[in-house]
Amino acid sequence: MTDALGTMGLQRGLLSDQIYSMIKEMIKDSTLAPGEQLVESQLARQLQVSQAPVRDALKRLAHEGLVSHVRHQGNFVASYSQEEASQAKVARVELEGLAGRLACGTLDEERRAALSDLIDAMHEAADAPDLARFRELDFTFHRTVIEASGNVYLPKMWDLLEPSLRVMHVLGDPKFTGDWHEVADWHRGLLDVLDAGDADAAADLFRSHAAGTLLDDSGSTGS
Repeated sequence: MTDALGTMGLQRGLLSDQIYSMIKEMIKDSTLAPGEQLVESQLARQLQVSQAPVRDALKRLAHEGLVSHVRHQGNFVASYSQEEASQAKVARVELEGLAGRLACGTLDEERRAALSDLIDAMHEAADAPDLARFRELDFTFHRTVIEASGNVYLPKMWDLLEPSLRVMHVLGDPKFTGDWHEVADWHRGLLDVLDAGDADAAADLFRSHAAGTLLDDSGSTGS
């Protein structure tokens, strides 16, 4: 078990919410690896809290599919079979297509500026080069579009998919050997289609973007 939790301070508030957020972020950034056991007593000791809020947090994460509870064995960071991975890929294509359709023509100035800034930051990360930062910016871009859809259920669906997408290196694939500036420019094209106001075109481009990343057998795409 990682000692990273021991370095995090807990603020006042509902402990289970804070512990839930901490563990969720550590799963998302792969600090806690797929298949790693999550021992309530150990987590509670590291955080200097009782086991009750830890247990509550793990139950919430299990409900979201981020943690797997195995009877008589305990809780583990969820891992994904090849079949589950394939299903996650298909689900992301459809989710992104719907988000692109709903967000098309609806971006306010603040949201559009945020997406544009993320693309600029991707280019900076490509210059560095800093793949880890590029990857986080990539995830943030797609999450921002999901939120811009205006449908409150789509971010929840994205949260269920994101851990598997991270494990599979769907965004920011370290095996990608192409030009990361080109990957950033793909996102400029996504932003442009959202501005253009053609919902069908936006849905098609977002689906194509995701499908080109996820369903390419060569695994050679960057995002």
